[in-house]
Amino acid sequence: METRHDAMPGLAATALALAATSAGRRAGLLDAIGGALDGVRQQLPQRAAADAGIDPGIVLRQHDTLRDWLRALADALRGAELAALCPDVPRTVPLGPVASVGHHATAYGLAGIHAMAALAAGCPVLAATGTPPASTLQLGRLIGGAVAACGLPSAAFTLVPGGPALLGRQALRGAISRDGLLHGAIGAGMMLVAEADAREVAFVLPGALNGRAEYLGQQLAGVAGPGALVAAIDGAGYVDLREALVERAGMAPFEEMTASAIIAAPLLARRRPGFLLVRCVDAGELAALAGVLGPQASASVHLQGQDAALAAGLLPALELMARHLHFNRFGAALLPTAAGARDAIGRFRRPVFHHPG
Repeated sequence: METRHDAMPGLAATALALAATSAGRRAGLLDAIGGALDGVRQQLPQRAAADAGIDPGIVLRQHDTLRDWLRALADALRGAELAALCPDVPRTVPLGPVASVGHHATAYGLAGIHAMAALAAGCPVLAATGTPPASTLQLGRLIGGAVAACGLPSAAFTLVPGGPALLGRQALRGAISRDGLLHGAIGAGMMLVAEADAREVAFVLPGALNGRAEYLGQQLAGVAGPGALVAAIDGAGYVDLREALVERAGMAPFEEMTASAIIAAPLLARRRPGFLLVRCVDAGELAALAGVLGPQASASVHLQGQDAALAAGLLPALELMARHLHFNRFGAALLPTAAGARDAIGRFRRPVFHHPG
């Protein structure tokens, strides 16, 4: 791990070196980072919590979540190494150098899900920082020590001062946004991945609405950030859902609209400032609504047994709308599962096709 102002000159060579490493060797790097985290589990979260001024229990959970992700990413890489032996699997290569830019509440934002996924994919990572506290520097050194122990270039993971201005550098091929504010700053052709997307989009089907509307409203209001959109068919339970959302939203803006209004003017939904409850007249409007909301990082579907047929009919529209679908679970964050790890790594690789003469 390096900490320097001009990390660009060595990036091309580092990117080439990482691209040449096997998936198994990159899995070994993630194992080494994880092992180093195990050694500081009782100390680093305490220091990070003190630096951030928050509850140590919260930061300990961040530490353990990062550890779980490192295991999942390493397992995915080992699976990819086996899959690569199959001649029918398309060849992929890393995107190239990636910058991780934005504010992070604790040291663990330095090594978020997508920063570690980019490293797993074989991309050099530039982690932009302001004036890093002691815990951030310690985590950076921990990652750098693992990189060195695995015999990889030190510029594989680099702490650099700066912010969005960093994204103007021509060597970069991707950016990770930790606060979702970089859309206007990325260069042409650069890929942008949001570390977290708080704009919850939830579809509550009639069975779930009738059986647990109040509970769902309470859960949603507890986890969703600003700009949550909830769609449900008007009927039994709809009023209970509305009342729970109004109560739990507190001082946040709350608005209710018809699906027909949004279908006619989709920008109404995209500019939502707070909780938006969308009233649909039937399943057709649910599907039409999904069709006009535009690409979403993720969406959630809430259903019970009697909703199975409706869910099956709605699924194609939801799959076109969202990259991730969560069933009976709020929250847009990826979980450290095999599928989540493969997806996270895949965002930082692209296919290459060889054509014989």
